[in-house]
Amino acid sequence: MARPSMAGQRKEEILDALEQCILDKGIQATSLENIAEIAKMKRTILRHYIGNRDDIICALSARWTSKYTQQWQELLTYLPTSNRVEALIESIFSNRSKDMMNNTIIGEAIFSEAKRLVTIKLHQKQIMQEFIQHLVNEFSTQYPNVKQDKIELIAYGIYANYLMSESLLPLGMFDEMYKLKQTSMLLSSQLSTQH
Repeated sequence: MARPSMAGQRKEEILDALEQCILDKGIQATSLENIAEIAKMKRTILRHYIGNRDDIICALSARWTSKYTQQWQELLTYLPTSNRVEALIESIFSNRSKDMMNNTIIGEAIFSEAKRLVTIKLHQKQIMQEFIQHLVNEFSTQYPNVKQDKIELIAYGIYANYLMSESLLPLGMFDEMYKLKQTSMLLSSQLSTQH
């Protein structure tokens, strides 16, 4: 009888180790040796299951891209049937736990590699497009008489506010984050005045 493959488990352990290295050292200072040490594996095992350092970073980016998609699906499922736009904005600007701070640090580290690694640039573009499309869909449903170009502009503005808010989280700039949420609410309220 064949032994079950350990590939999936090993890959997750390697990606978990990279996340820990990012939190401990930052992505630029993280080497393949650091990842191997945290994962309690030899470098050859890392290479066998995923590849070199860049391959591991790209694999982490793919995991986070999937995670964002899953989070969107969960969020959209739990939104109320009325006032969904307001609830959506409240939700995307509200979760500020220690885990969220760590997620922001890891997400920004991955994002910092987008200029250098095309795969990550594509993942980041996918995340942005998905975020904006979900906003556009919700806005279009709640405000069906508003022109699509206005809806898209407001969605882009809210996405920009969200990115800025995420960047401020590790700095503890909560008042500024609150103002970005309020700005996003104000932006979305412009849709109800459009006819």
